[in-house]
Amino acid sequence: MNADAKPALRRKTRPAAAFAALTEASLGRIEACLDQLLRRDEPEDLHELRVAVRHARAVLWALGPSLPKQERERWNRDLRALARTTSEVRDWDVFLAETIAPARELEPDEPVLAAVADTARERREDARVAMLATLAGYHDWPLPALHRDLAHLAQLAAKAGKDSGDRLGPFARKRVRRGRQRLRKLARAARSGDARAVHAQRIAGKRLRYAIEAFEPVLPLRITKRLHRKLVKRQTKLGSLVDAMVARRLMADCLQVQTLPDEAPLQLPGAS
Repeated sequence: MNADAKPALRRKTRPAAAFAALTEASLGRIEACLDQLLRRDEPEDLHELRVAVRHARAVLWALGPSLPKQERERWNRDLRALARTTSEVRDWDVFLAETIAPARELEPDEPVLAAVADTARERREDARVAMLATLAGYHDWPLPALHRDLAHLAQLAAKAGKDSGDRLGPFARKRVRRGRQRLRKLARAARSGDARAVHAQRIAGKRLRYAIEAFEPVLPLRITKRLHRKLVKRQTKLGSLVDAMVARRLMADCLQVQTLPDEAPLQLPGAS
C-alpha cells in the first residue's frame, strides 16, 4: 500500500480488518520516515515519524480489544519502544528551535546563551547517534513481524462470516465514548498543574484525536467536526504548556554542565 494512501472504511467493516488496513498505511509512513531519517538529519523527518507512530498507537488503542492478545501486546510493546527511542532527540530539537533560537536572536552576544546552545547541540547529537543505532535495525526487526501480523489479521477477517463479530461503526463510536470519559478524568487530575498529569492529559487527547481522524468515514459529524476541532484547540494549549516544562528541565541540565566541578549546580525557579 502507498504510504500516503488512506484505506476505505465502511460501517460494516470488521474491526480486525480495519486495524490491518489502517495500520498497514501507518507502517508504510513509518518506513518512509525511517528511510529519510537514516539518510539525512532534518528535524521534520523525526516529527513526521513520531506522528505516524502516534496514529498507529491510536488505532491500536481503539481497535485493540478486537485483536488477539499476543498481537495486541506485541504491537503495544514495539510501538511504545519506537516512540521512546525518538523522544529525547525531539525534545532537544524543540528546545533548540523554540527556546534557544529566539533567545539568541534577542541576545546574540550573551555568552551563557551561547554556551547553553553548544551544550544543547552536543546533547542532541549524542541522543541522535544512540537513536540511529537503534533505528538502523528496524527494517530487519520488528517491522517484518508487524507486517506478518497484519497479513494474518486480514486473512482472519476475510474468513469470518458476514454475521460474526462486531462492526466498525458501532465499535468506533463506543471507543470514542470511552476515550472521552478517560480524557475528562485526566483533565480533572491535571487541574492541579502537576506535570505528569498534564502530560497524561495531552497524550490521551492526542490519542482520541488521531482515532477520530482514522475513523472519520464511519463516525457522525458531531464527532468528526465539533469534537475534533475542540481537541485540536486544546492540544495546542497543552502542547505549549508541556513544551515549556520540558524546556525548563533541559535548560537546567545545560546550565548544570556549565558549572565548575566544585560549584553547586544552578537551580532555576520551577525547573525541579
